[in-house]
Amino acid sequence: MTAHPRPRCHRFAGGRRTTVVLAAAFAIASLATVSAHIVRGLTYPTLALAFVSSPSANLDAPIKVMWESEDTGLRVACFYTANTSPPSADPQWPRITAVGFELPDKRAGFSLMEPLNGEWELVEGANAVLPGHGAVTVDFAIIARVNPVGFSPGRPRDPLGIPPGQATGRGNGTRFCVSGPFPDGMTIEQMINGVVVRFHQVQPQGLASDIGIWDSPLRTVPLYP
Repeated sequence: MTAHPRPRCHRFAGGRRTTVVLAAAFAIASLATVSAHIVRGLTYPTLALAFVSSPSANLDAPIKVMWESEDTGLRVACFYTANTSPPSADPQWPRITAVGFELPDKRAGFSLMEPLNGEWELVEGANAVLPGHGAVTVDFAIIARVNPVGFSPGRPRDPLGIPPGQATGRGNGTRFCVSGPFPDGMTIEQMINGVVVRFHQVQPQGLASDIGIWDSPLRTVPLYP
């Protein structure tokens, strides 16, 4: 599947841009020992939760794509996203409907390899407005084909996205695989440092959405200057 051209711009949510001091950007990028990532919503930190992990270990690295004996410069990275949010009054919600990543050096040319069931699409240059932190542009995001309030067009009783109530643990949740120009020497867990997760219908009743990032004091916004 070919990724959408970078000029196409998607939004996670609306809001205004603010200026953020980036004191720890390089420190966070070099953390090779981080083992999986707890994500918390910035508005509802106890109701919007996710666990994003590399497939088997904290040193998992993207796999090189070779053409005969030549390195194409492309890599394949797989990761898991579990929705560990507690179910609301409706046990199908809140749902994770987008997972995006900030990467160094503003990269483009990514393609979704898994899943290819028509429920998800990959877009580049998506805007993510983070409550209390302003806006960032993620290099790529995997987005469920839902409307602005999180419902699946034509199937409101069968919503897309990742359902709540999943267990925290490596390998839990939905597996995504993406090909693209991932940085040499960057592990998948280092890539996940820059994860941005969108949740839909977070409150027990209502249509509230939220954006979550890695729950760490080292997570600056944006991650890379």
